[in-house]
Amino acid sequence: MSKLIIHGGKPLTGTTSPVPNKNSIIKLIPAAVLTDEDVIIRNVPGTSDVKYMLEIFQQLGWSATRLDDSSIQLNASGMDSHIIDPVLSQKMKASVMYSGPLLARFGRVSMPLPQWCKLGTRPMDTFIENMQRMWCEYDVESTTYDIVCKWWLTGTQITQRFPSVTATENLILMAVTAIGETIIQNAACEPHVQDLCNMLVSMWADIQGIWSNRLLIRGVVTLSGTTHTVISDHLDVAWLITATVMTGGQITITDAIVDHMDLTLQAMRKLGIQIQVDRTSDTITVPTQSTPKISKTIKWDILELSAGAWPLLPMDLMPVLLVLALHCEWSAMITNSYYSSQFFFVQELAKMKARTVMADPHRIITFGPTTWKAADMLCGDIIQSSYGMLMACLAADGTSTLNAITPLFRRFPNFVDEFNKLGCSLELVD
Repeated sequence: MSKLIIHGGKPLTGTTSPVPNKNSIIKLIPAAVLTDEDVIIRNVPGTSDVKYMLEIFQQLGWSATRLDDSSIQLNASGMDSHIIDPVLSQKMKASVMYSGPLLARFGRVSMPLPQWCKLGTRPMDTFIENMQRMWCEYDVESTTYDIVCKWWLTGTQITQRFPSVTATENLILMAVTAIGETIIQNAACEPHVQDLCNMLVSMWADIQGIWSNRLLIRGVVTLSGTTHTVISDHLDVAWLITATVMTGGQITITDAIVDHMDLTLQAMRKLGIQIQVDRTSDTITVPTQSTPKISKTIKWDILELSAGAWPLLPMDLMPVLLVLALHCEWSAMITNSYYSSQFFFVQELAKMKARTVMADPHRIITFGPTTWKAADMLCGDIIQSSYGMLMACLAADGTSTLNAITPLFRRFPNFVDEFNKLGCSLELVD
C-alpha cells in the first residue's frame, strides 16, 4: 500500500470515535511479562507496531492469542528467555520497552540497540541512567546492550533530567516489583503513561500520583492477571477536528476523553476554531464554520503555539496544528524544540501553495489562509508529518497523490475506510 489517491474538497460529516491509543498498547503488552497469569487487553488496534510487539512477546517464549479483532490474551508463564531478537527489535523503537519487565522478572536482559529515529536525535541517556539507579549495570558489545542487576531491583528516588515518556514507563515497569519504594520526580504523565499505570494498578501494583509528574511506587512481590481496555487516542481526536474544519464539514466525536484535550482545544480556539464540548458524555462536536481567524496576543504579537511535556501541547500534534494554522487567516508560529526533523515536510506543502517561513528546524511561521491546490507528494517516514499532508490533501479541490504512505498504517490501520465512511474519497493503490 504505497500510494493514496485523495479526491479532495469533500466535507467530513457524521459521528465517529478515535482509534485506540497506539502509544498505550505498545507499553501494555510488555507489562504482561510481569505476571504468570493471563492478561487480556481490549480495544487493541491492528497496527504493524502491535504486530511486532506481539511477535517479540512470542519470540521470548510466551503465549499471545487473538481473542477477536480487538482483543488479545497474553500469558508469560513457564519460560525464562531474556534475549530480545535483534531482527524483530530493529523493526520498531518501542522494542526497548521489554527491557524493564525482563530485568524485573529475570534480573538481566540482552537488548539490541533500537533503530534510528526519523524525528531526529533522541538520546537514551535517561533510559539507561534510570536502570543504573535501580542497581543495574550494562555492557555494550557491538550492537547489543547486556544489562544485569548487581543484586536485585531496588527502589530509590530518581529525578529525571527530562520527562521522557519511554524512560518513565520503563522505570515504572521495573519499580512495581522492586524492593522498597521508588519515587520518580519529573516523571512523564501523558495519557498513555497514565493508562499503563492504571493497568498495573488493576494488577495490584501500588502506584500513587498517576496524574502528576511525581510518582510514588511501592514494590510488591507479585502481580496478578487483569482485563484492561486501551484508552482512545487524544491525538486522533485533534486530527479528526482538523480534518473537519479544513474540509468545511460537521462532525461529532464520541469517546473523546475530554480531560485529555484541554490545552489542545485551547490552542485550536486560539486559531479561531469553534468547538463544542460535553464532558459528561466525553463528546466533542465540530460545527460547520467559515474561515477561522488566528488570534493575536494581548500585546498584538504573532500567536506562538509551542510543544512541551504533558500537560502542554503534545509534540506529535505540532505538524497537524501547523497545517491547521495554514488554513486559517493571519499568521502563527509553530514551535517544537524537541524534534529536529518533524517540520521538513513543509517543502511538500509548498507544492500545495502553502506559504511558510522556516525560522529554524524547530520553528515555522505560517501565512494563511491557504487556498489548497491538489498535488503529488511524498510522505517520508514520520507519521505525524504524513498525516499533516493528508489533512491538506483532504482540503484541496481536485485529486492529490500521497506516495510512500506506509508510516500512516503504523497508527491508523483503517483510516481509509473510516474517512470514506465520513464522506471523503480516498483510494489505495498498491
